[in-house]
This record gives sequence, structure tokens and C-alpha cells, in this order.
Amino acid sequence: MLILSAKHWAANHIFCCLLVISTFLTWTANTHAQENTAADDKAYIAATDLLPGTVAGLLRIPDLPELSSGWEKTNIGQLLQDPAMQPYLESQKDRAIGYLENISSKVGLKAKDLQDISSGEVVIGWLPFAKDTRRPFALCIIADIRGRRANAENIADKLHEDLLKAGWEASSLKHRGHVVRVYNNKPKPGQLKVEQIAILIDDDRIIAADRDSVVTDLLDAIDGKSTGTPISREEDFQIVMGQSQAAIDAPIQSSGAMVSGEWFARPFQMGRIIRESLEVDRGNDVDILNLLENQGFDAIKAIGGILAIAGDPYDVLHRGYVLAPPVTDQPSKYELAARMLQFPNAPLADIPAWVDQSTASFSRMNVKIEEAFWASESLINEALGDDIFRDIIDGIRDDEDGPQIDIAKDLLPNLDDQVVVITDNTLPIDIGSERMLVAVKIRDAKTIKEVIRKAMEVEPDAKQIEAFEGSIIWQVERGGGEADFDEDLFNDLDLGFEEEAVEEAPPLLDNWAIATVDRGPGSESPYLMFSNNANLIVEVAKRISEGTPDGLAKQKSIRRVIAAHEELGCKTPSLDRCVRLSLALRAKYELLKMGKLKESGSVLASFYRRFLETEAAEGTEPPDVSKLPSLEEIQQYFPDGGSFVETTENGWSLTSFLLK
Repeated sequence: MLILSAKHWAANHIFCCLLVISTFLTWTANTHAQENTAADDKAYIAATDLLPGTVAGLLRIPDLPELSSGWEKTNIGQLLQDPAMQPYLESQKDRAIGYLENISSKVGLKAKDLQDISSGEVVIGWLPFAKDTRRPFALCIIADIRGRRANAENIADKLHEDLLKAGWEASSLKHRGHVVRVYNNKPKPGQLKVEQIAILIDDDRIIAADRDSVVTDLLDAIDGKSTGTPISREEDFQIVMGQSQAAIDAPIQSSGAMVSGEWFARPFQMGRIIRESLEVDRGNDVDILNLLENQGFDAIKAIGGILAIAGDPYDVLHRGYVLAPPVTDQPSKYELAARMLQFPNAPLADIPAWVDQSTASFSRMNVKIEEAFWASESLINEALGDDIFRDIIDGIRDDEDGPQIDIAKDLLPNLDDQVVVITDNTLPIDIGSERMLVAVKIRDAKTIKEVIRKAMEVEPDAKQIEAFEGSIIWQVERGGGEADFDEDLFNDLDLGFEEEAVEEAPPLLDNWAIATVDRGPGSESPYLMFSNNANLIVEVAKRISEGTPDGLAKQKSIRRVIAAHEELGCKTPSLDRCVRLSLALRAKYELLKMGKLKESGSVLASFYRRFLETEAAEGTEPPDVSKLPSLEEIQQYFPDGGSFVETTENGWSLTSFLLK
């Protein structure tokens, strides 16, 4: 829920992320090809049996050499080895190496160092120290180095030289018969944060952390003298990872995939660590994490999963679990705004016939819309610092200059509990190519039509466009009127919370359309539809009206995805999704090459322009995309895939996959 800095999440860095992965795993492959020294068979204590139960988050690679060999067999691994990609990858190599070194610099070990020394598992852990305001968290890396201690000692010696040259002070700390190398950086004038690196090497492992007490505590755990419980014995960790392991065991055995990674996080602790590490500063804005905690979302205790790769038919398979046990005996299970987390399961149904064969992605979610809407009242009131929610609802109903819509009586009770989202993109590719449509099943189409009519008649930029029998389609193009009802309404709810920022913030979408579409030969239900492109609604309404056959569900590749859903146990999901990755990425990739990705009319690009663009790091040059190959040369590496979620008694099970 954090709004992170654009320099970390800007869309035009997607291929730099791939390059980071490629560089990391290429080093791994080369290193272990040259010296394939297996870890010995003596008892080895896994890092999860050493790390304390207070861990906020961890990432574990069970076997780094095995990951490297498996990675080369995946579609992404083959993409990054394809000759067509090499000119671009070579041009960005220095950038990728810089990213890797920035990630690992806090504890002294560079990414390439891990390739040289690790013979088994590698674990990265984040530990909270909430009472230490200057250093509220610590980062540590634990790597299996059995058979490679000499390599580790050489790297530690080189680090020692580099840190001394950089002005760090070196010392040693003896603990339980071990010598911990400790380095402290002299604080600069006005600097509050203390910078420290601590490293321990023995025959089994290397431990590197940015706090010496983390290393000494781990040494206590190794000797069986820890006063706390390890993370592996914490109930939330056992539930999340146990559910994930049970779900992935059978698919791994049947597909021949290998486990490549495991992860675990306590979301609110980890959220604060991410915010601190990225130095996100929202000024006087509301603290979103505190807001969500206050509103009952801290019922979400933990989340994690297991990733497997290089199987057949699953090129990539992830199984995970969100632990959120009920906090009340009410059907909603949760309190305050968290009551909106109601996603009922339903039998897996066919993809609606009106979803066209050119669709790039199809998502369907069951959500109790009416209950979720009212549950948001306390969250909005707290965010705005005033009990304003009901006044807004009453104003929409009673204001003579407004739409006079009774949301409580006419709108919400007539919305069904299923939402469908489809995306596609049109040719030739331009900034308006990416299209998205949201469709909500409705119970009383006549009443909903009247609600939409009232809303659009007071919208100065709205006009009614092409209509079919039973379908009324309205289009909004910003800039055509003197007033703006929607902007006034939604800017009051903007999470910027600063008056000046609200007045200057552009609308999320300049062009959009809304429609009510009656049940027809191509649909079993009437729908309320919203899209960033009016033509997409027109096309869907026509398919429903005419009962056009040969939709997305008839496509051979999607039938494979549907079969995979069934094989993985998707019987009663609360959410299911199918994606044709090559189509879903087509417009983004071409716009990236054109340098126009941020200008596109997609919702994601609009969100970036509104919330993130102003936070972009000064002096950060975008990657040179001129050397990227055409999509046709590499699209075979973008397979189809899917995902689904199932609501359980104590949370949600998660599944995602890409096919071979």
C-alpha cells in the first residue's frame, strides 16, 4: 500500500530488472560451472532455524547452484540468452551491476560475491528494531559456504581493504569462540544514521549484517543458546509455509519443476522497513500503514509462498498463502474497514462468451460490493480527519445541482457480487492502444440505467454515444465543459490530502466511458461496464447483442490455461485469471521502444503520471531502449499463464503460473 518512489517502480525499468536477474544468474552459472564443489553432507542448520522469530521478512534460495541450472531452462532465462537481446543487455550491463551492488552494499557483500562463495542456500532477512529510531531495522545475509570457505575468506579480506581505504574503522568482536569482523563508518556532520557492517565466517556459513548484535545473536542460536524462538517455529511462519508447501508438492512431482525460492513477510512490519530503506517521505500526508492498521487490516498477520521453475507444463509456478484469521464471530470476520475483505468462493465458471478472442487478459473476482462500500466509511473518515463520508453520500442524493442519486437505495443493492476485468490492445500501437474494461453484474438493469443517466446528465464532458438495443453508452472527454462534478467529488477523496496538490492533480483518466448493457444472446446477465476506451464497450455490447461465437474461451492457448487451473485444484475460487503474456505486453513493449510508455492512456500509466512522476530521482537517465529487438523476435518467450485465489477459513490461498 505504500506509494513508492518512481525510481524504483517506473515502467521503463522492466528490462533493467530482467538484466539484473540475468547478470546475477549468469554469474552463478559461470561460477559453478568452473568449480562445482557440492556442500558436504554433515549436519547443516538451516538459516530459518537460526533467524529469530521477530523476522519481518525473508527471502530464501534453497540451492543457489541448482537455481542457476534451472533458470537457464525457463522462458525468461532463454530470453536473456537469445542473440537478439544481447546488444541491449550488453549496453545495460554496467547499470545492472550497479543495481546489484546497491542492493547488497548495506552488508558489504556484493551480488557476485555470493556466486563465488555459496554452495547451497542463501537467505536474506529483514529484522525490525522499532525502538531504535536511528536504525529501525537490520538486514542480514546468511549463505552456505561448505567447501568454499577459502573463497569467502578471500572476499572478506578484499572487503577489509576496500572499507579501510574508504575511511571505515575496523575492529573485532569475539563471541562463542568466533571472531566477528566489525566495521563502523565515521558519521558525517549532521548524520544521524550509524553505518555498520559485521561479518562472521566459519566452515559452514558466512553471516553478514549491518548490526553486530544480529551476528552475535545468530552465533548464540548456532550454539543452541538462543533465548528466543527461531522463525521456523513461529506459528504464523509454519502455517503460511506449510500451506504453501502442501499446495506445491504434487505439481512439483508431476511436472519435474524445482523449488527456486521461498519468501515470507509480516506485511506491516515489512512495509515500514521498505518505507525506511527507500526513504519514502510523504510529507504531511496520512501515514497509510498506520491508517490501515487502525482500520483492522492488521488482521493480515503474514503472507508468503514458494516458487518453482523449469517444469512441464509449468515453466513458473507459485503457491502462497495469506494468513488472516477472523477477529470476530460475525460473517464479515474482520472489523472496521477491513470488513471489505470479503471475497466469497464460487464454482469455477466458463469465461463469458462476450469476452473476445483478441483479449489479452481476463480476470474475475467475487466481492461483496455493497458491504465493502459501507465498510470504507471509517477509513475515509479517518483519512480525511472528519466524519464526512455520510455527508458526501447525502449530498449526492439531495444536492439540487448534483445527480440526486440514492446510492444506498438504488445503486448498491442492484450491483451483483462479481466483477470481470478484461484488457486488450489495438494495432497499430499508439498511446491509446491499451484498453481495459470493468464489468459488474447487475440485478435491476432498469434502475441502474436511471442512476447512470442522472450522473451523466450533470457531467458537462459527457455525451451519449452509439447504443444497441438494451445498451446505453456514455463517453466522457475531459476539457469540454466549465464544471467537473466527478473531479470535485473524487478530489475530496484523494489521498494526497494537501489542498494545493489536490487542486493541481490531473484526473486519473481524461477519457472514459460507462454503460449499462442488457442481457442478450451473448450473455446470461446484464452488466454495468466501465472502460478507458468507449470503442471497447461498443464492441462488447455488440457481441452480447448478437451472441457472437468463438470468444476467448475457444482459443487453444487459453484452453491450456483453463486445464492448468483445473489440474491445480481451482474448483471454487474467489478470483481467477487468464493472461496471454505476449499480447498483454505487446503495447507496453512497443511504447517502451518508442519512449512513449508514460504517455499511454492505460490506467497504470495514468496512475504513474499522477502519483509517481514528480517523485522521480533527479539525474536518473532512462535506459537506452534503441537496441531492444522487435517483439516478433522474442515473443515466443512470453507464454500464457493464469492465477487464482481461494478464500479459506483463516485467509486466502494463492496460485500463479506461466506455462511452458
